[in-house]
Amino acid sequence: MMAFYQPTQPFRFLDLPGEIRNNVYHLLLCSWDTELEEDPSFIRQLSRRRLSYQTVALLRANKQIHCEASDYMIKRNQFVRFTCRGFDVRHLFLGDGIPVITTNTRKVSQHQEYAMHMTLSKPISSAAFQYSVFEIMMLRADLPYLCERLDIESVMADMNSRADQHASMNAEVKLTRFFAPKNQERLLKPIATFLRDLPNLRILGPVDPTLAATVIEEVAKPRWTEPGSTLEEIGTGVDVGKRQWQQNSYYAASDSWAYAMRTLERMRHSSSWLSLKERGGEDFVNKTADLYFTLNLLHAQFLQIDMCGDYAGPHVQRNGFIAMSHLRKCETASALFAHHAGATWTPSNEQTAKMLYRHARCLRLMRASAQRIMAITLIEDAATLAPNDIAITEEKDAVLSWNADIEETRRLLEGMEVERKSSLWSSVWTAITTLAG
Repeated sequence: MMAFYQPTQPFRFLDLPGEIRNNVYHLLLCSWDTELEEDPSFIRQLSRRRLSYQTVALLRANKQIHCEASDYMIKRNQFVRFTCRGFDVRHLFLGDGIPVITTNTRKVSQHQEYAMHMTLSKPISSAAFQYSVFEIMMLRADLPYLCERLDIESVMADMNSRADQHASMNAEVKLTRFFAPKNQERLLKPIATFLRDLPNLRILGPVDPTLAATVIEEVAKPRWTEPGSTLEEIGTGVDVGKRQWQQNSYYAASDSWAYAMRTLERMRHSSSWLSLKERGGEDFVNKTADLYFTLNLLHAQFLQIDMCGDYAGPHVQRNGFIAMSHLRKCETASALFAHHAGATWTPSNEQTAKMLYRHARCLRLMRASAQRIMAITLIEDAATLAPNDIAITEEKDAVLSWNADIEETRRLLEGMEVERKSSLWSSVWTAITTLAG
């Protein structure tokens, strides 16, 4: 009996039931790694969220599979586009590890199927043209992480230098297609929950008017409302840092002061500032100026401890320049807070002495020999203001000794140069005499 060969039918993915195909799409196109990946092309605060399976080639199998898979992927993942215009995004985020898919402008622009597009735009200024548009593509599920870490107040610092005026960031949120009311709420919830002090928010697209009005109202609310509790929060950070410092936990103290400083600066540059100033009056403004001065002085103190360490070598200059920037902020504390606000705060003699002392010490630790006369002037002024301060007296001795060493070295080098020239001329004269004889 003769056996007949019957060829097997090739496997066809589209022959599978729709439910199984959807399971495959979900596994390959909607499964994302929980571990984030550091990408050198990203700014420091962002990390890459990757698909668990790199099989997007499935989308190119044929037209029907492409349509099915794309539709499933877009509906389940709900991609969000985030655009920044007119400012340096490196100052926009409070923490690290914010998950995004890509920041490649071309790739973000090419993708068309977003659930929502959010845009932050700085009001027109000369500085706004220095920065190109920055784009982010991310998952809707990761939007809360981004919204929670937005520091819009710091980005607006340069436009809110006067204590009696305030400019706000422009914000726009656009839903790109119709969603059921529950999905609209889910998309807008992170914005309503975490964003504050944004009175210029617009919500566009097919969105429920009542929901949009509620979100706009929430986002416009001030982040800081009570002058007393705001000062208490910042003051607690200062006190905790001082206790940590006394326990020799210098880096922990620095972290506490940095958090308090950022809170203070954010409050000052937010739309909350004007209402806080009105409610708290001159006393509130004077206390914030004093806290700002104190925190910058404490930061300079920490950096100088770091500059004295055995391992500090290559970092002395860097830390020195950062410390100097904090000392310059001390000098501007009154202008930033009290001027134009009807307040009277100026640093006390003791505070001014500490600032001058830190400045002189910084120049000495940096070995800035060209500025040693300035260091002497600074430390002598500090000693005049605080004649009984032991640390200032010791630093004065150190600065004068440093200057004396430089002068002695200079005299030795000058003597060696004179001796070298004398020896050279003696040799030349001997040669001439020999030739003449």
